[in-house]
Amino acid sequence: MKHLITTLFVLTTGILFGQSFEGTLVYKTDFKFQISKKMAQMGLTEEMMKEKMKQDGSLTDSVKTIYKQGDYISYTNFNPQSWSVYKQKDNKLYSFQSGEDSDICTVTDVAIDLEFQMTGNKPTVAKLDTIAEINGMKCEAVRVKWKTGTYDYYYNSSFLKVDSKLYANHVYDGWADFLKISNSLPVKIVKSTKGLATVTYTLTRHAEEKVDPKLFVIPKLVADKDLNIIKIANREVMRISK
Repeated sequence: MKHLITTLFVLTTGILFGQSFEGTLVYKTDFKFQISKKMAQMGLTEEMMKEKMKQDGSLTDSVKTIYKQGDYISYTNFNPQSWSVYKQKDNKLYSFQSGEDSDICTVTDVAIDLEFQMTGNKPTVAKLDTIAEINGMKCEAVRVKWKTGTYDYYYNSSFLKVDSKLYANHVYDGWADFLKISNSLPVKIVKSTKGLATVTYTLTRHAEEKVDPKLFVIPKLVADKDLNIIKIANREVMRISK
């Protein structure tokens, strides 16, 4: 579940190819667990699932993402805290956390859609007919649908404008496909995973501001075979060089 959130829905900024939002967005999060009949018979409830996540530090009530020139960094308030940095020039997402595993970085190649890599089935992408009012704005929606679940991205085409070319290769999470349609960052995201949970991210604060590029510097990383015994097609776990 922590990876479901951490590698979140992430975004972009900067003026690399054109005028794009640079600054900070903050989203509140809401978890809804899909309690099956069998789980209910075992006495499991949504409240129990949330309490377990609180105890193991994998429940976050907000996500903050900062953007500049196609790079972004996203923070959650997990315990220990975790954060992910996207570097446009590498087209990689670098995920870190504090605590005892603070010397480890998970590197995700966002050019790869994991379900397509495993099954050969591409997600479907469609603009929905419905209009939703969010934060007083009328928002359209784009749905990206995989066999394992769906992401609904809600946006207002005149708000939080970005240049979609900044993310042309960001296949992961259907991000490139969404931005080709919206050319704007989302006001709300609903991520539903079949048989597991639905996580909703709703924008609560935005600030257009100049961002220090040093925020996106990645430390030197070294390979470690012991961390990659289980192979995942789009990921490699690496050590931070000391």
